[in-house]
Amino acid sequence: LPTQNLTVMCGDSESLYDFRVDVKQSSIPNAGHGAFLTYLGARVLKAKPAARSLRLLKEHIIEHAVGTQNPLVAETLGGRKLSVTLTGDNLHYNDNSIYWSKNRSDKFMEVQSNGDNPRTKLLPPGSRKSSRDSAIESFDENEVQCKVHKEVRNLREKMSDENGIGFLGIHTEADYRVDNDKQFWSYPNAFELGRYGPHRPEDRKTTLHFDFKNFILNYEPSEWSYEIPEPILNRRQIVDITDNDTGKVHSVARGHTPIYVNEVGHNSKLHSNVLIRDKNDRSVYYYVCIEKERAMKKGDTVELFVDYGDHYEQVRERKGYGQVNMSEQLGGDEEDGARLQRNFHEREEVEKDISSLKICEMFHLVEFLTEKILNPINKSIGSLSTGQSDLHRQGDLIARRRLDWVGEKLAERILKYVADPLVDNSSEFISSLKESVLKWRFVSMPKLFNQLNPELRKVLLGELSEELLYQTRSRLPNPLNEIVWSNIAIDLTRKTTHSMAQYLYCHTGPVNARKRHLGECLMSHAKYAAEAVRNGSNAFNNLNIKSIPHVDVDYHINGLSFKSPRRKIEKKNLLDGSKEKMISLYDFQHTIRFGTAAAMADIQAYYDAVELCGIDQYYIPGKTRRVSECKRSIVSQYEPNCTNSSGNRSPQFYWMARSVDTFTKGAALANEKWYLENQVLAIVHILASTCVDWNPSSEETGNDLYSLERLCGEIELDVNDAKKALSQGATNPVWPASEITAVYSPALSDDGPMKGFRLERRKSRCRTATSSAQQLYKGSDAEFPGWTVKETQRANSRHVDRYWTHPELEGVMVRSKVGLNTLLNYMQVNGVGLKSAYEKNRETTKYFSGVKMRR
Repeated sequence: LPTQNLTVMCGDSESLYDFRVDVKQSSIPNAGHGAFLTYLGARVLKAKPAARSLRLLKEHIIEHAVGTQNPLVAETLGGRKLSVTLTGDNLHYNDNSIYWSKNRSDKFMEVQSNGDNPRTKLLPPGSRKSSRDSAIESFDENEVQCKVHKEVRNLREKMSDENGIGFLGIHTEADYRVDNDKQFWSYPNAFELGRYGPHRPEDRKTTLHFDFKNFILNYEPSEWSYEIPEPILNRRQIVDITDNDTGKVHSVARGHTPIYVNEVGHNSKLHSNVLIRDKNDRSVYYYVCIEKERAMKKGDTVELFVDYGDHYEQVRERKGYGQVNMSEQLGGDEEDGARLQRNFHEREEVEKDISSLKICEMFHLVEFLTEKILNPINKSIGSLSTGQSDLHRQGDLIARRRLDWVGEKLAERILKYVADPLVDNSSEFISSLKESVLKWRFVSMPKLFNQLNPELRKVLLGELSEELLYQTRSRLPNPLNEIVWSNIAIDLTRKTTHSMAQYLYCHTGPVNARKRHLGECLMSHAKYAAEAVRNGSNAFNNLNIKSIPHVDVDYHINGLSFKSPRRKIEKKNLLDGSKEKMISLYDFQHTIRFGTAAAMADIQAYYDAVELCGIDQYYIPGKTRRVSECKRSIVSQYEPNCTNSSGNRSPQFYWMARSVDTFTKGAALANEKWYLENQVLAIVHILASTCVDWNPSSEETGNDLYSLERLCGEIELDVNDAKKALSQGATNPVWPASEITAVYSPALSDDGPMKGFRLERRKSRCRTATSSAQQLYKGSDAEFPGWTVKETQRANSRHVDRYWTHPELEGVMVRSKVGLNTLLNYMQVNGVGLKSAYEKNRETTKYFSGVKMRR
């Protein structure tokens, strides 16, 4: 693990602060490693050097950049851009220092006032040699008699090969003394911790390539990625520091401390002390910012934390600590139902991407996925053995199967493309694309499946089951979700999809023999589930339920019950003496926005008893007693009085989710028919009829392999009732359905698009928002030497405004980088000074604010 030693000069002082960054176990449970900053102490200037520095600094000003300091950009054939810096002795004048003595600066201003610009040797294309060139060539800095500059130069020359310390670069370490009592804090300034990424050319990708990689490698790359402002090949660009074949952080990035900085998430006890900034719109850096209220003393150690804000929420949800996880509406990826719900959305997005691909985009995508992911994974899978089941090999199996699935979708897109009569089907370009996609087929899977140990088989069957459930998602919503499906239904779903996956993808042999075996398996699974429903219903519906052993009761509760998520019950729905709000549970004429159906059903049962028996109510539920929400619920029977029945009643009228306690007390009856229709029949028949072609082959004489009639016979359910239930579709037992409302998110405000923000897909890391405007930084700008930049984060937003000022433009503020570049470009092209450039462009008010200067 890396260790980093830092010495920083932070703020307006020339004091030095020493730190060490160590990587060790994080203080956050289950967060892995974390980065810890230890303050080793301060060093301050001795009295004599301090007085000398103060005297010399008063005689200097910060001069704006010369033309040779302007940023240069090189672009490779692949669209990747590089920053180019010119270096050389006195290349930028003034010994390459941005601090100019006042006498020397005045001399330069004199040349400027004559229309010349001694700060650049660049001329517009095609220009002839002008008087300006002559002024530049004849200008000899040594002729400018300046005692201050001469003193500074002499001090620098005495240092031999040692780099000078301080603003003027005139101090050595011998000029400093230790100060053990000096505390450290930097706000609003910050010091650089290091580069997060990119570290290699391949760390920069288009969003298209990254999104497919992220899907194939099971969404792990999104945990480590950033989106940056600079486009690549006219597409949005991602900084991705993970290996292309595993999705794990690559070895180069693991050698840098920024990747070990954890985030605060939604934990109010954690404090963010690291900022995220980009350089040149293409590199991501971390900066440490210590507030005065949290000043560090020598020997103090703090863990470094960053706030990724709302843009990281999808990763939080997968890891189980997002906002929606806290409300218990949806679990992390360790819960099968929650993971499938997220993965289905990603598969839909992948299909949308493929459907919109142009042929050239498809070609480059296939080339990238083949070379960077498919080939390495094929090599890894070829060495799979039955004795190893590590996470890397599990990821290889998932990735290989997803490549096969993506290949199928790409092949379908190619067929649609070549169906266009204007497309030349004989093109070598298209032929090559077809041939490449064909190689993605996972033809070795049946042979490989037999070689896998039970744990790896389970992983592969889980991935194949996801594909099958994705096909039926419109008819079987939220599969494996404990809020919608009982444990009996979840177990039946797993058994059914595993059997179908083995028949469709993992076994070889005669088709009819395999199909017949599958049909027998499905009937056996359905029959077993139906028996479990009946045994549970009989136990609860037995008048002597209290005589049943407690262990057996728990077993039946576990099989029939659903998870009841924690939700708020509004008082207005519980304290209504007219009872209308409770009655609306049946007819659903009024929407109850929040509430647990099981708990409210118990209240409804009380109202029913009061009404049917003609007695006076002796308490108002929710007022005279506390309404508790149950963790598990079971669907009950409800037999209405025939005189109260109505044809316009909703299906909800005949069943309702009730708390488990109601059944154990014998106050409610389990609805056996509802379970058979919605939790057994629907699962088996929808999967079987959607994913498998049961039509007999030529040698078969009849279709007895699978049918609805045969299934109904096995589970003892009337065929007409089954058809009616299937026509109504799957039913959500937690009724009324809960609404998941997102907490306020600055990313959803009207402040405009944000750096790193993407609307539906992977959301990149970004800054956090605060309730009031915050000044993040004020000081010299490394990109524009001589300028002072002020960075302010807007209130309730992650948007950061940047404003530039310059000593020559007193009272003027440049409001954007575009405006700043406008001034610098005008100066360079026209050979004028900064004031003249401003006077020519000052009417562009969107770039400038403050007083208007006069000549």
